[in-house]
Amino acid sequence: MKKIVVFTDLDGTLIDHDTYEFDDARATLEGLRRKSIPVIICSSKTRLEIEVFRLRMGLRAPFIVENGAAIFVPNDILNLTEKGFVEKGSYQVMELGVPYDVLCDTWKEIKDEGKFKMRGFSEMTIEEISAHTDLPLEEARLAAMREYSEPFLFHDTAETLQLIEDLFHKKGLQITRGGRFYHLMGRNDKGKAVQIVRKLYEQTCPGTKLMSIGLGDSANDIPMLMNVDIAVVIRKKTGEWESIQGGAPVVYSEKPGPSGWAEAIDRILS
Repeated sequence: MKKIVVFTDLDGTLIDHDTYEFDDARATLEGLRRKSIPVIICSSKTRLEIEVFRLRMGLRAPFIVENGAAIFVPNDILNLTEKGFVEKGSYQVMELGVPYDVLCDTWKEIKDEGKFKMRGFSEMTIEEISAHTDLPLEEARLAAMREYSEPFLFHDTAETLQLIEDLFHKKGLQITRGGRFYHLMGRNDKGKAVQIVRKLYEQTCPGTKLMSIGLGDSANDIPMLMNVDIAVVIRKKTGEWESIQGGAPVVYSEKPGPSGWAEAIDRILS
């Protein structure tokens, strides 16, 4: 017997990069729900943002926030024999990332020392975040409520970016690139979190072969795509695909965003 699980990015993948809508994927999402195939969001978005999309999409599966910084498992969904989960409200939570206040302190220290041309969410107003993301103010407010990562805009050379990456690396932090922003975070990534969630499903379904599908469109999705059985690279609106080498067999969608998401899932499961 085979158990299928789907791990997916949001922006530019399951939701449109510009409109944040997922209408083109609704029918496929409903088909997965009818087949009891869990859809596990694995995004750079905050917990509060993801909770909104889970509600809109009718999802009940665990989810992974802020580029693999924490795993949230709704109570009674899985058998949590994995150590490291703690109960927080209606979730069992495993935190893999660095607390936001620690990130911001290090961010300010390095930025002030080097006078680098970069601007993080912690330095922006809600109106600025809204302008840079095209989110309504209320949703921009949710995006600002970070717990484990600092998205930022960078306005300098590639050489300077490498210098900044080295400085943060010495502090035990790293930078990854998403669809709109760079992200400062701990040594967590989407792949490490996916490995843990896969193990949870394997423990919950003993004797069942697990087949995992991962879908993403950006560099920060690569660790996730390298840790699933079938990797799907969603075409960008600009026409190209993120480069990925090694790991799982790779499927490339012809269409961008949610239409490409639905196209790829339907192709794999047909």
